[in-house]
Amino acid sequence: MAQTHFSKLDEESRALHDRWDDIVRIGGITAGLAVVVWAACSLLRELVHLATEALFHGVEHGEGLIGPLVLMGALGGAAAVRALLVRLGNFEQAVGDGMDVVLDNYHITYRMKGDDPQPRYDRPAFSLALKKGILSLLTLGSGGSGGLEAPVVLISESLAAGVSRILRVRSEFELRTYQIAGIAAAVATLLGAPFTAALFAAEIAYGDRIIYRKLAYALFAGVIAYMLNNRLHGYHPLFEGPQHAPVYTLTEYLVATLVALTVSMPVALGFGLALRYIRGLVGKVPDGFTAVVSALGAGLVALVLWQFAGIGPDHVLGMGEHTIADILAADPQLNLWWVLALIFIGKVLTTGLTMGGGGSAGLLIPGMYLGGVSGALTAVLLNQTGWVELDPALFAVVGIGSALVAVIGVPLAAIALVLEVFGKSFGPPAILACGITYLVTLKFKIYGNQRVARTDEDTDERASSLEGRVDIPQ
Repeated sequence: MAQTHFSKLDEESRALHDRWDDIVRIGGITAGLAVVVWAACSLLRELVHLATEALFHGVEHGEGLIGPLVLMGALGGAAAVRALLVRLGNFEQAVGDGMDVVLDNYHITYRMKGDDPQPRYDRPAFSLALKKGILSLLTLGSGGSGGLEAPVVLISESLAAGVSRILRVRSEFELRTYQIAGIAAAVATLLGAPFTAALFAAEIAYGDRIIYRKLAYALFAGVIAYMLNNRLHGYHPLFEGPQHAPVYTLTEYLVATLVALTVSMPVALGFGLALRYIRGLVGKVPDGFTAVVSALGAGLVALVLWQFAGIGPDHVLGMGEHTIADILAADPQLNLWWVLALIFIGKVLTTGLTMGGGGSAGLLIPGMYLGGVSGALTAVLLNQTGWVELDPALFAVVGIGSALVAVIGVPLAAIALVLEVFGKSFGPPAILACGITYLVTLKFKIYGNQRVARTDEDTDERASSLEGRVDIPQ
């Protein structure tokens, strides 16, 4: 009777009965995978940083027209190479942010062979990781606007699938465990926040539910990546968080609520609409020229802001992490409402053009960027009234957390990010803002496969429907 009951459990439930040797084996493979993912993501991150630093240094120190020509040449040239690769090299799955590809590969990882689920090994793995890395370097290294987190998520998921293929993993639970652990290791490599990375991996894969057995392995992988970062590169926090007393005034809680209701949700909806509208405009460009035209358009936006408002191109191009850091450090230029407003508009336009042109970049860092800028802008505008005296850095932190919830839909990861990066004293207003933002944006999501509670029957049906149009090797 007990054996019959056990046979009816799905693989997630059966994993509760794993033997200790299985747990040790999966943990060992997870550790090795975390090292591989860390190495790949660290290499890509360093290459992107070196390329962008060299680019923006040449742009800002070039005399006369040299700076603008360097910027437009880098953006246009890299876009042309990307377009050529996509046309000739079967790079279609590597364009865009790739998160829907990740989620599709994650949720349809096996097919039914009789009554036995078998992993789907007909999808590209190592080759897709390499292609994604190349396109991401060309996009972000040339000054394209976006984040690196979505590209490394696809890279890590592909590496996990490739390693599982080599090891001939036959368990759907085990295969997905390596995939989610790889994602956690990749995000921990970028953010330096292992708990945030594990929660991000769990929430982005399952949305409104978390599989704690997978979360445990994701935590393990995230900590390994974090340790490697610190041991080999030294400790470099993502942002130098400002100091704040753990006691907040009622006004500060009210403004945190204001940021959640009137800033983060409109930012998410407006950003999504802007991306859709820009993609529509870019789509009117003749095939073959889309990438170049959109890249040059992003460069033109940056040059206009640079020439007429004195805002450096690096504030609206690239990943924008230093702009958030400058806001948190109370940079005088970024304490002006009109500068923040122009930077916000410029970043939306450059990110939309980059993504609309098929650039390989993510939305997590832009989401943090837009949330931080809009949160600080709210505080600066309220200070202009003379009724309150608010710290823009505080509401930049609140905006970062709540915007991540609104744009990406990861409330627990957003709160964990605030606690891990900025400290527990920022927790109360961030928790309040993230909770409110999650409730008011519950019906909106960017990634189609997120927040879908898939049953085994759903997965079997989708896997079976694909067998008729995909060549599945035996």
